[in-house]
Amino acid sequence: MPFMEKRKKYYIYAAEGAAGVAIGLFGVLIYFSNPVLADYIFTIAFTVGILPFAILSVLENRWRSSVEKRIPEMLEDIAEGQLTGLTFLRALEASAMKDYGRITEELRRILSHVKLGGTIEEGFERFAQRMDSKMVKRASGIIVETTKSGGDVAKIIRSLASYLRQIEGLNNERKATMRTYIVIVYIAFAVFMSTVIILLNQFFYPMIGLGTVIFTPQADYLTYRRIFYYMGFIQAFFSGLVAGKLGEGYIASGFKHSVAMMLINLAIFFFLVAG
Repeated sequence: MPFMEKRKKYYIYAAEGAAGVAIGLFGVLIYFSNPVLADYIFTIAFTVGILPFAILSVLENRWRSSVEKRIPEMLEDIAEGQLTGLTFLRALEASAMKDYGRITEELRRILSHVKLGGTIEEGFERFAQRMDSKMVKRASGIIVETTKSGGDVAKIIRSLASYLRQIEGLNNERKATMRTYIVIVYIAFAVFMSTVIILLNQFFYPMIGLGTVIFTPQADYLTYRRIFYYMGFIQAFFSGLVAGKLGEGYIASGFKHSVAMMLINLAIFFFLVAG
């Protein structure tokens, strides 16, 4: 069964959106009396708005990975069952007696569908729809076409299992390689924030208000501070999305990085920046 039904997801998204808007409205109320505090509240509101989505994305990715890792093992067992003389359906029943984690329940649902008068092809098609995984959809599609066309089903399924293992190995290798680039994204963000701290604490804060010939400010220090704060906020949000895309291949996976960097930006301005 899927990690979470879409209807439940929509309820969670609606609740997180409402909470974010409520906190944001509170920030609007105090904006004119304390704009700096309002900026912090806006960041918290935005974080609250996307945090559940980020958490669900992480949990779904872990769930999807746990499913995809067991697919080749399941296919190999089905093929081995056929090589011993079992039909495809009998080999599927034998495999359903083993523990493949979350896939075991799905195999039993396929068998239940067949016992109720459905076809194996329909069972695997529904299985692919419930899993919402590219690997599962690819494997199910090949199994459906193989069972329809006939031939040496065991050989095809073993080849499919070998292919999926290779794909899994390539994905793991890519993730290991791209972790370096995630670190680079965080380093770039750290360099940016270090530059902001130096500019505000060592340049803008001491100089503004003196009215020297070297530097004539066009706005007060608070305005510059808020500009840099929102620059850090934007940098944090989009850097997080880039990190997620590079590391896991999904932009949605970057929301957890965005939340972390936005909170780092808030903490830096709260504790380390003058004013």
